Amino acid sequence: MRISARWLRCAAVLLAVAGTLPGAAARAATGGPGARADDGSHVVAESTVDGDARVVDLTVRSTGVGGYAMVRLILPRDWAAEPDRKWPAVYLLAGETRLQDYRGWSANSDIRSLADEADVLVVMPGAGPAGFFTDWWNYGKDLALNQWETFTAVEVPQLVDRGYRGDGRRAAAGLSLGGYGAIELAARRPGVFRYAASYSGNLNPAGPTGELLTDAIVASAHLDPEALWGDRRRESARWEAHDPVVNADRLRGTELFLSAGNGLPGPLDAPLPVDVLPGAMLLEFLCGGQTTAMAGRLRALGVPVTADLYGPGTHQWAYWQEELHKTWPRMLAVVAS
Repeated sequence: MRISARWLRCAAVLLAVAGTLPGAAARAATGGPGARADDGSHVVAESTVDGDARVVDLTVRSTGVGGYAMVRLILPRDWAAEPDRKWPAVYLLAGETRLQDYRGWSANSDIRSLADEADVLVVMPGAGPAGFFTDWWNYGKDLALNQWETFTAVEVPQLVDRGYRGDGRRAAAGLSLGGYGAIELAARRPGVFRYAASYSGNLNPAGPTGELLTDAIVASAHLDPEALWGDRRRESARWEAHDPVVNADRLRGTELFLSAGNGLPGPLDAPLPVDVLPGAMLLEFLCGGQTTAMAGRLRALGVPVTADLYGPGTHQWAYWQEELHKTWPRMLAVVAS
């Protein structure tokens, strides 16, 4: 077949343009789609965020979740320049959809700037509208669906390590529902995280106020609260198996940090809209009480914990940004050791 000079010129132009597209830059700078976990979960697509080749959104076909889930990565500064090097990882877990899920940390904190000065992968997985970072027990007929514990603590670490050069050393920190996730996953999956931090987490879901808050979070996502761990009375053992306060002894060997306010307006609440303030006060009051109970339980068991129960403060990003700065140096030190 004879190929004309005009066709060759057009092909050359198309290839040159394709090489400048963000997607092409992302594939060149990262591991590329195809990373695969033991259960078959795999990365099907990746794209850069706002043209920044070091901030990459992964679309994962998750076996546990039973569909597609998102993960945002911030790659280390020298990631592309050192293709044979592996890196520790800091996992940042956000809350339910209202707190923007996998996009929350990059949208509401200065994690991008912090990452510039750190030799770590920053991993921000999604957890659905109210995934609770747990494997749901009674979610329809297909119990493989909605396994967010499996996704966060098994699938994502395997994908990051195999496709994006993670070295297996990990820390986790989370806010609100993500704070629960960081502590609960550390308890249920010992060894996955060396360090776990909760900022304003709901850490006692089987307790009286925790049960109400858990039901409200699930219901707000238009899901059946009993689909999570079943009926609270009939399935009390299952609820308690997912409660950090009940399982505090399982956290021995993990470095722990807990923080929360008491729900009263504090020094960082001035920007909060007046119509949002009552809800932010109530949420922090409930999470603050659970965090205090968790700190007390750990100390009674002789499990080391650092707690910052800072008094006035509501359930909002300004406080979590401050807590991230307090814990960031220690997280880096732990995963570097």
